[in-house]
Amino acid sequence: MGRGVPELVLELNGSTWTLDPSRPYTLGRDPQGDLTIDDARVSWRHATISWGGGSWFIEDHGSTNGTYVQGQRIQRAEIGPGSAVRLGNATDGPRLNL
Repeated sequence: MGRGVPELVLELNGSTWTLDPSRPYTLGRDPQGDLTIDDARVSWRHATISWGGGSWFIEDHGSTNGTYVQGQRIQRAEIGPGSAVRLGNATDGPRLNL
């Protein structure tokens, strides 16, 4: 790559993942997903985080309860260090710390 694409470090429920820009990551209740989130408000395949050639994005997969960035329900949004991302509920859903 050589450009020094920034990895994204994501913290959830006390676990930490370092996301590599070379592939997308699936979030949801599905145990086969990349980041399994055991919360009733989170859909089976809830959202995907991926590198979009300039920044990181989170994309909602038509989840029942939504994906929220900075308190707004989104379909696809740019995210980065400091973004407040919640799944399933804007105020108290599982929070991703980037």
